[in-house]
Amino acid sequence: MPDRIFGEILRLIEQAEEAAAATPDATSLLAHVIRLTVRADADPYLILGVLVEGVAHTLATRIPDERRGEIGGEVSKLLVERLKAHGIG
Repeated sequence: MPDRIFGEILRLIEQAEEAAAATPDATSLLAHVIRLTVRADADPYLILGVLVEGVAHTLATRIPDERRGEIGGEVSKLLVERLKAHGIG
């Protein structure tokens, strides 16, 4: 009897691991959608506006009040670094 229960538990664990592996995490999914959107010849000005709004919304809703200024500054620095890496600025 214990062997049967242990086997069932192992099967449940395997099913959970398979389900987790089959479900992409939200961050990877967002990056993928952004790449697809850019590739699909969407209006680049609108894409940039949506991305900037996404940054502002994330800062305003997900970052604690006491860290927003610091993180906002770091995001600005990161943007400048990434632009330079692409030969812009």
